[in-house]
Amino acid sequence: MQDELISKKDLLNEMSISYGQLYRWKRKKLIPEEWFIKKSVSTGQETFFPRKKIIERVQTILECKDGISLDELAYKFSKNIKDILINKTYIIDKNIVSSSIVNLFEEFMGSNEKYDEKSLLALMVFKEMIDSGFLSMDEMKKISLKIKEVYERLGSDDYILSVKRKYGVSFVVLNKEKEEIIVDDEAKAILEIDLGKIMDEIKRISQG
Repeated sequence: MQDELISKKDLLNEMSISYGQLYRWKRKKLIPEEWFIKKSVSTGQETFFPRKKIIERVQTILECKDGISLDELAYKFSKNIKDILINKTYIIDKNIVSSSIVNLFEEFMGSNEKYDEKSLLALMVFKEMIDSGFLSMDEMKKISLKIKEVYERLGSDDYILSVKRKYGVSFVVLNKEKEEIIVDDEAKAILEIDLGKIMDEIKRISQG
């Protein structure tokens, strides 16, 4: 289900911002390109935005812009968690992931004293799957390995990992922000994991 949309004109009026501000923030990557949605209307083409997301983002920019540079804000909003290394002892001591789950994870992923961003994302997804109690160990292993494999292709987008089951066979779908183009009514949704939220948490952890 897509978010309610707001037109560019209504956004500028409602948030008391200018056209120039909006497009400067876009150039600085404070507002994702994919939020600028072109739609045909009676007068031609008009730009729309996902209402809830754009209003929250503009409010945050307006609140922070005098105390932090636009480049720093862009990093804050991005999902960029490259080149991080987190000690395994820190992960366990801070109860980010329990030692028992880490040990299970390392049985098939290999032992690490330090976790990079790919391994940490896979570990935290593994934890979510274990906590859900819906999947077999074999299913969780395969999904964790696949997450690590496709990490570089995730980019800065918000993805939802959906695990579905049909006729006893489970399969995984990666959707951008819950937008699913093809819906199989016979496939039962078992679990959904918000990868964007996990990436935000990893960034917070990496910043101490």
